Amino acid sequence: MVWYKMKNEILRIINENLIFLPFIFILILLYLLYPNEIKNYHYFVDWRTIGALAGLLIITTAIKESGYFLIVTKLISKKANTERKIALFLILLSCIFATFLTNDIALFIIVPLTLNFQKFIENDIKKIVIFEAIAVNAGSLLTPIGNPQNLFLWHQWKISFLDFIIKMFPVFLLLLASLIIFILVIFPSKKLSIQKQENATEFNKGLFFLSILLLVGYIVVLESRLTYYALPAIFVIYLVFFRNILIKSDWLLIMLFIVMFIDFHLISRIQIISNFVNSYNLNSSSTVFTFSLLSSQIISNVPASIFMSKFSHNWFSIAYGVNVGGNGTVIASLANIIALRFVRDKKIWIEFHKYSLIYLLITGGLAYVLFFM
Repeated sequence: MVWYKMKNEILRIINENLIFLPFIFILILLYLLYPNEIKNYHYFVDWRTIGALAGLLIITTAIKESGYFLIVTKLISKKANTERKIALFLILLSCIFATFLTNDIALFIIVPLTLNFQKFIENDIKKIVIFEAIAVNAGSLLTPIGNPQNLFLWHQWKISFLDFIIKMFPVFLLLLASLIIFILVIFPSKKLSIQKQENATEFNKGLFFLSILLLVGYIVVLESRLTYYALPAIFVIYLVFFRNILIKSDWLLIMLFIVMFIDFHLISRIQIISNFVNSYNLNSSSTVFTFSLLSSQIISNVPASIFMSKFSHNWFSIAYGVNVGGNGTVIASLANIIALRFVRDKKIWIEFHKYSLIYLLITGGLAYVLFFM
């Protein structure tokens, strides 16, 4: 019995950390290949990005836990009486949330709410979850705080918060317009058969308004490059007033990002890989864009941004490539896996690629033609 419980616990841990474990395995392998480099690991990590991500993680977790957005979405969703309307509402809301709350936090808010609709409507809404994953990838590309790769690239780019948005706005419009067209074509205007409504969700006003205030202040601090001073203050505030927020924050994401920095710094120095990448004309923006997009399909867009930064300082092309490349394969973005894990149906992993690969081909092709030819 004890062995059975231990086995189940080990399987649960492995299942919940499928993304993290491969990068740990790579780190172990790289340590065996380059044991003397371990003393330099801390130099390979962009600690300013890690600090900024940690602060945003705490604040956005608090906003999610306040419950306020669940109330707003339930009130508005009462007006959505067709499958197409509810798809448009939930998918575009995912896009908006991802712009300011990061793509993974947006999914933790929207996907559980979406799955709750299955309790009181007859329509199968699992397809909506697929497009919510695509939507958060599209929405999060607009701002520096929308996803981890943008946060990293923004710090490397050394431009203002507003300038980053201006640079990313054209490709955001392209992905958003394509997303809306997909929704209108794929989701029918079929009437919903609503059976019952969920009870209203209570929310913590104090937690919500404090967190919104801290989010605005933290963005100002990030602009001023004073992250190291603000992060301890945020930690202390939540430790004193809302300790459970620190417990519920996804600290594994921070560890994952640290390991990624080390992994891909070492990988970029492997001669055969370095020679292969450098054999292409990385002075060409179109090549950097294409390489960033394709590498995202294999190693995910966060490590792809770190990896490409070792070979090119063309931040514009890298940013466009890894963000457009967040769609496609399920591993192209961590957000894809987060969204699909909520749905306990193995078939959704296949169905996801039926839509995401087509979306990538269309948006990637249009982005190449419009911005890099």
